[in-house]
Amino acid sequence: MRLDIVPKSRLGKWAVRFGIVLVVLMALQLVFAIAIGGNPAVIENSPLLTILAGILSVALNFAGPLSFIIGIVAIFKHKEWVVFKILAILYVLTILMFTFGEFLFPH
Repeated sequence: MRLDIVPKSRLGKWAVRFGIVLVVLMALQLVFAIAIGGNPAVIENSPLLTILAGILSVALNFAGPLSFIIGIVAIFKHKEWVVFKILAILYVLTILMFTFGEFLFPH
């Protein structure tokens, strides 16, 4: 088994791109939360901030699973083991485990 750094297949490249988009969107959402001071009332009072928060949430909810699913398909279809793709899959798996843990063991 050969482990490359960047993917060669088209599916592998898309999986890595979606993983990068996921990380960038999470950083933007963190900056957004810091900018409003963690106060959800600020978002409710501004229609522009409501739209921005909604777009960030929807984009995050699509980028993560797409990165995971496309990465798994690329690994099985092309037998392509790539460091960036594996990191994108592990990152999404961590998010999924955290989310399922929050639902299974609420606090």
